[in-house]
Amino acid sequence: MKKKFKELTTWAQKNWLAIIIFLAVAMMGFLCLVMFSWLYGYWSNALAGTKFDLGSCWQGISVVVAGLGGVVALAKACWTKYSTDSKYNSAPAQKPYIEQEMKK
Repeated sequence: MKKKFKELTTWAQKNWLAIIIFLAVAMMGFLCLVMFSWLYGYWSNALAGTKFDLGSCWQGISVVVAGLGGVVALAKACWTKYSTDSKYNSAPAQKPYIEQEMKK
């Protein structure tokens, strides 16, 4: 179990940017889904009197936006680490050597 966890974390560290992009796209998809349901509820309330609770959509939107804020904060932390490694821990014009750091 420990070996699989180390492999997963090693993979995640190597592919952090792809993970962040995937999370951002997925959360934007959820945001669009909530916005579409809110728009449908708004129109169905106006045209058919369905009594759709629009407040629940605002709660959903606020949760997704808060999640996006978390993804942005995670991306900033990862990017800052990468920038620091690039600037101080590697030769000019070379990528940081992450594998050496993981073996410690």
